[in-house]
Amino acid sequence: MVLHGLLPKPLSANDVVVGQLLSHPLHPERDCFYSDLAHEEIDDLNDTHIQTRYRDLFSVDAEGRFTRNYGAKFDLGKVYRQPNLLRVAAEQIIQRVSQHPVQVFHAVCNDPEAQGWIHELAKEGKPFYLVVGLTELHKARFTRAKLQDAGASSRLAETPIEKNARVPRAVARRSSILGGIGSEPYVSGVFGMDVRRCKARITTPQEPHNLDDIDYRWVYHNIPGSATKEQLMIGMGGALKADELRLMLDMTEEDVHHTFDAISQLSLDALSAAASPMLRPSSPALRGRSPSPHPIMKSLS
Repeated sequence: MVLHGLLPKPLSANDVVVGQLLSHPLHPERDCFYSDLAHEEIDDLNDTHIQTRYRDLFSVDAEGRFTRNYGAKFDLGKVYRQPNLLRVAAEQIIQRVSQHPVQVFHAVCNDPEAQGWIHELAKEGKPFYLVVGLTELHKARFTRAKLQDAGASSRLAETPIEKNARVPRAVARRSSILGGIGSEPYVSGVFGMDVRRCKARITTPQEPHNLDDIDYRWVYHNIPGSATKEQLMIGMGGALKADELRLMLDMTEEDVHHTFDAISQLSLDALSAAASPMLRPSSPALRGRSPSPHPIMKSLS
């Protein structure tokens, strides 16, 4: 089973569903819309596939984002010399796929509430996205992977992920809502997504299309109360690729979290040292200078 576009970090399965409109594909919590009116029609168009005991091999870039998955039976030439590999073994992989994405698009756009949500984005010229497929891993365990035999075979040596490794936070942090390494060794969440780019404009029926509209499927809805008979043009384009999704991750936010984690750990270490019975408030170690040498050593100087 092939993943949809691999996400640079997993998302909670409670935050995203097929048929959902998103203002940002990696942040469904920011601004999104799901049509209750089109709910039944969307569900009828969905198909679900489940596979147990799923295994895969992921690569991670220097910033800690998932970049690619190679499958359980990976091509040795593609992973050779990859410095940052993770082996994943999941209890289940669940894929929810829309059999007719264009019909889902039409069903959502026919909802007047969806049109209102899209209309606000169109006024600001902002793009948005439609989810038409999800890949969810249930109880996935990650380990560090490295080719054995200097890459002469496809055998992997697996070790626990080291502390402070540059990997997605949900994989490394035991306090993550998705799980993590440590007391909660399993991660469950959305790791792949078929998400289509969309855009909308406010035009009139006489206004021609632009050249960059060619690869989009379009629907048109009259804007109620418009004195100039304006219409809302809504288009759905192609799927975002894994590389595009990876570049959309806000690394500033991720780096801030990593920095806070490091600061928190340093603070805990400092508090632990200050509480040690070996140190007193008047200790030179706490005053920022080295202790004076032993009197015997003074006489030798």
